[in-house]
Amino acid sequence: MNPVITSDFYEISAKGEIAVILIKDKVFDFITDINQSGKLIDYVDSLENNPDIKALVFYNDPNSLSNEQYDKFMERILKNAESMDNSGQPSFSEKNIRFREINILNTIIKHLADLQVIVAAGLQGDIVTPFIGTSLVADFRYAGEDAVFYMAHNRYGLHPSGGLPFFLSNYLHHSKALEIQLRESFTAKEALDLGLITKILPKENFEEHLLNEVSQFIKLKYCTIRNTKRLTNFTRKSLFDYFDYEAGLLNL
Repeated sequence: MNPVITSDFYEISAKGEIAVILIKDKVFDFITDINQSGKLIDYVDSLENNPDIKALVFYNDPNSLSNEQYDKFMERILKNAESMDNSGQPSFSEKNIRFREINILNTIIKHLADLQVIVAAGLQGDIVTPFIGTSLVADFRYAGEDAVFYMAHNRYGLHPSGGLPFFLSNYLHHSKALEIQLRESFTAKEALDLGLITKILPKENFEEHLLNEVSQFIKLKYCTIRNTKRLTNFTRKSLFDYFDYEAGLLNL
């Protein structure tokens, strides 16, 4: 697949009727950069009225959404633990960057939620909180056999971002959704058993397996896929209310 758009952060290509976004590196730089993230959002929006594209697939390089990336970002924007107030709330040396991270990621999620083509996510390696939530906006989710999902926000006294509480409480019973968020991590097998992912795929040739899985859903006519997504998306209208509530809670 020849890239349509490429940057330090992501690569966009196409395979027939499937648009593909590969998240490459420096993901926290990307989701705090209004211009770079805006270009990706514009591309996603361009798919809305493109009858040549029936599905959007986004997936990550194995190390791009890892604990290491998350820890580096938090070290950059958080003050020392001694700076916490009496409530235990973390204090930010770069509060504006933290707010941009949340707002930009929420904007990406809202645009993906509104798409009227099939959306599929592929997850490899370690996946930290914000991107677990982001993946749950997809219609179908696939994980590599080595994938581990980390509630990394708990280490820093942060709230679970990326819409994670909203999606988990919609997919699982309330108590199970809460339990998952208060854990340290869970495996791809556990995610499959909970119905949070559609299938576990082999680590080798992950992209090929991912695209083969999605190909089975795009055999239908474009109008059928579009109208099915329109109707199914109706129940997601409350997602926008959730993000408004989150913004009010955090004074974003």
